[in-house]
Amino acid sequence: MSLREKLTKLIPEEREVILRSGGRVRYLNLGRISQSAALLLAVGAIGWSAYATGRFVSHDTVLSDRNSVIESLRGENETLAANLSDARRKAEIQELSLTATQRTTVDLAANNQDLQFQIAGLESRLRAATEQRQKLALSYLGAVEAHAQAGTEKEVLAVREGALEADLADQGQRLAELAAERTRLGEQVARAQRDTQRLQEEIGTLDYARVDLINRLDDSNQRLQNVLADKRRVDTERAELGTQVVELSDRLESIETAQIDIVSRLGEQAGESGDALKRTLEIAGLDADQLLGRLTRASANDGSGIGGPLLALEEMPGSNLTNQIATVGQRIDDFQRLQDLMERLPLAAPLDEYRLTSGYGRRIDPFTKGYALHGGIDLASRRRAPVHVTSPGVVTFVGWKGGFGKIVEVDHGLGIRTRYAHLSNIYVKRGQKLEYREKVGQIGSTGRSSGEHLHYEVIVDGRSQDPASFIKAGQYVFKN
Repeated sequence: MSLREKLTKLIPEEREVILRSGGRVRYLNLGRISQSAALLLAVGAIGWSAYATGRFVSHDTVLSDRNSVIESLRGENETLAANLSDARRKAEIQELSLTATQRTTVDLAANNQDLQFQIAGLESRLRAATEQRQKLALSYLGAVEAHAQAGTEKEVLAVREGALEADLADQGQRLAELAAERTRLGEQVARAQRDTQRLQEEIGTLDYARVDLINRLDDSNQRLQNVLADKRRVDTERAELGTQVVELSDRLESIETAQIDIVSRLGEQAGESGDALKRTLEIAGLDADQLLGRLTRASANDGSGIGGPLLALEEMPGSNLTNQIATVGQRIDDFQRLQDLMERLPLAAPLDEYRLTSGYGRRIDPFTKGYALHGGIDLASRRRAPVHVTSPGVVTFVGWKGGFGKIVEVDHGLGIRTRYAHLSNIYVKRGQKLEYREKVGQIGSTGRSSGEHLHYEVIVDGRSQDPASFIKAGQYVFKN
């Protein structure tokens, strides 16, 4: 059976509910929309409650994630601030070192200039001494020729020449030392210049790193501000959502109360309708519980059974309504099963127009004039009146059977059969499936009959029952 057929069977196009109170009978017609409204409202309320709960839980999850992001950004910001502080300290130290190196370079340049001045003075003195030596040499040669005999003057000049050569050697040594000192100072100046260039490169690198750290710190601060703004917005939304949840909870409680009342009334109506149908079966002399059990087993055999493991139902918003709906649903199912049962019972009359000519049970036989058991009822009607099957079933016998004459027997399931005897014509064949009120033949007087009429029997579990009780029960159902 498809889902659509199940829904159509559960919620018919129109349902008539019988309400009996204080000896009065009222009728309540429920359309398909009215029957579906309560279930739709219940499903909508439960769905809305689940949606609101999911939104609330998802906002908690988002807030927790954003708090984690904020803590991570704060840690990253603190790390960046510490790195920036270390870089600034290194830059200050290198700047101080560079300043000291620059001062040392300036001092070395000044000393170099002084030494150059001293070397220039010494070179001037050396040139003067050389010139004086040459002059003395020339004077000496002249003096040798003029004063060859003066031994004393010759010794004096020798002494002065030795002193002058010693002074010249001393000046040459000092000049070599000054040249070596100049070379050493030049090397120191070159090293100082290389150190200065390296320090300037390091300072440029540190400045670039400092700018990058400042930019990253600004980005981190901006991200932190954005996250804080998001957190404030989420807090606001969470507060608003909390207010909405409270309002929705109140509305849901009100809706649930109203729906519980509606569903309760539906359940009461279904219960009262079911009780009315059971009373109808009592009128027909049938055991409702026994027949329902047979109907349940028949449904299980045709593949429409239900079942599953028993799982406890957790408490949740709308659980009271859910429980009420489940209870009412069970009552509606019971009522539907009773309706299904009523549709399979022969509660109608086999003729459109008739009069009862002989009842069920003990009677005087029209041929022997003695008492005999009459297993059905005799119904008279107009000539050749059509005979209708009183509920859906399958034809199990067609033909002539003793005193019944031409007869049709129909099996309606659940242990119930009907007989239509003394027919003049038969319109069905054995094994044919019949729908409610389908023609099976025409009234006649075949077999052991004193006149044209229909002999009608109802047999339950192999025992004949009074068909008049079934017809009376059907009139009660159709009337109410």
